[in-house]
Amino acid sequence: MRAAIWAIALVLCMSQINIALAASISGKETYSLSRSVLIEERTAIWCPSCAEIDPQLNDVQRSHGMRIAMVALHVGDEFENDASRERMEYQNKTHTGNFGTPSFFVDGLMTAEGYDSWNDVQRKILTQELSRGNPTQINVSYNQEIEYEKPPHGQLSILILEHEKKVPEGVENPGGVDRDRVLVGYIVVDDNGTEVKSLGVTNPSQIEKWSLIFIHEPVNGGEPYGVFELSNRILTQEISDLLFEIVFITSMLGAILIFMPKNKFPDSEEE
Repeated sequence: MRAAIWAIALVLCMSQINIALAASISGKETYSLSRSVLIEERTAIWCPSCAEIDPQLNDVQRSHGMRIAMVALHVGDEFENDASRERMEYQNKTHTGNFGTPSFFVDGLMTAEGYDSWNDVQRKILTQELSRGNPTQINVSYNQEIEYEKPPHGQLSILILEHEKKVPEGVENPGGVDRDRVLVGYIVVDDNGTEVKSLGVTNPSQIEKWSLIFIHEPVNGGEPYGVFELSNRILTQEISDLLFEIVFITSMLGAILIFMPKNKFPDSEEE
């Protein structure tokens, strides 16, 4: 039992290291969709709560690495575009209503609204990580062009994100000089392999820092079958944060070992 617990500790520590490294993917190989949890935020440049929560979302991305994929859908500001409007129309197939900013959709499900809602989002992320099944095997890649296999059913949505997108001068802006994870392009591929939608930026070569989020999902909205993010930026976890997580995990398991009763074997003379 003790050996098993130490093995668990080793796996957990290694998983933390993988999280720190997995976000710096070079887009030159072929990958398959994974079990990443998709987080879509409706946001706006002028929104004070959004500006306050954005730095925290960056920390969340660093701590989770490739276990989550995050995208910002801008509404009612200078970053709103055809891609963000079309993506919100897809969300509205299963969730109707006027949602404020910030609002969070986790794996296609409207989860929480407002600044104080992040705890609800984190709980939903954990629930999805524990309950999601194996994703559909769809290979994707990027080498100057976006390449993909056609989905066996449903649709393959490709979100093109721009990182650190500069906010235009002269607009109402309670936050920093840029915004992250801004949706700037949207491609939808049906189960025949046909691109039925192609909006905004369709090749990230036009962008300095970008991500591609591949989503295999139902045509009429709902929980995705598989999600994978491919990016050209390097996103690493702070070493101090990583060491803290490793020390915390091993300390908790060490405490279990200390208080775990030892197995007592009968004395051979008493047998």
